[in-house]
Amino acid sequence: MVLKGWSLSFYQLRRRFFSSNSSRQSLLHDDVTNDFGLTKMLLPPFQTADRVQRIICKTGTPTLDSLLDGGFEVGLVYLFYGSSRLHDILLKAAVHSQLPPRNGGFSSPSIIIDSSNIVNIVKLRDFSFELGLEPESVMDMIYVSRAFNSSQTYDLVINHLDEFLERVPAKLLVLPGLVDLFINEGLDSERTKDMTHLAARINAFTLKHNLITLISTSLKSSHAMHPPVGTTLASSAQVHIHIEETPMRTVYSLTKHPNLPNRTESSAKQGSAFGVTLPLDYFFRDTSST
Repeated sequence: MVLKGWSLSFYQLRRRFFSSNSSRQSLLHDDVTNDFGLTKMLLPPFQTADRVQRIICKTGTPTLDSLLDGGFEVGLVYLFYGSSRLHDILLKAAVHSQLPPRNGGFSSPSIIIDSSNIVNIVKLRDFSFELGLEPESVMDMIYVSRAFNSSQTYDLVINHLDEFLERVPAKLLVLPGLVDLFINEGLDSERTKDMTHLAARINAFTLKHNLITLISTSLKSSHAMHPPVGTTLASSAQVHIHIEETPMRTVYSLTKHPNLPNRTESSAKQGSAFGVTLPLDYFFRDTSST
């Protein structure tokens, strides 16, 4: 079972692209002066809300489906933050999207640009079996590329992702740890500009290709209502979901959505119990003296 990957071919293109730093600066300047490249992309025409048809794909997590009134909506960018459990949610979504539409999927591939090293073959196999899918077939439909620094992430998204989406009819784009690399390397003026460019281009890709885009961060937030990703990405992502784990429950909080109110759903953890386990000899004790 091998995940289809495009890291090698992207690396070769990346090496050629960065051979001239001046050409990169020229391209970036051209894109920024054209409204972050949006004018070069064919966006769908404007429609009033009453004429927009919502296309939903189930998340693979029933509690999250309830929180989102059915699942992920095509054309929206979702930002997950909080507990590390969100990584399992992203992987499960990548598998669930391969179900046929009658079962809440898309029957389409998924693309993961993995900046957080979340891809886990064992978990993908287990999620496949849970949904009655063949693991090898599932993994053939998941395209993975890893980015190890902010420059690689920028290059993959800005210079190669649109072309790849033209060739692969994916409907789910997963970007775990997208912002983490930029913040951990230090948000100077250049990286802040790159982040602004990325956020605008991701929104454009999502609309142009009718995608569901899932972004996550592993950075800790000081407040559940404020994702630790900076103003640019927080503003561009239309949906914010905070995930918190307690000893007994997983709590999902919707903190931003264009149509739904802020609200919370929770589910009991598998194997958790609210009672107390007592030893067998407890029931045979002589209590007559008390």
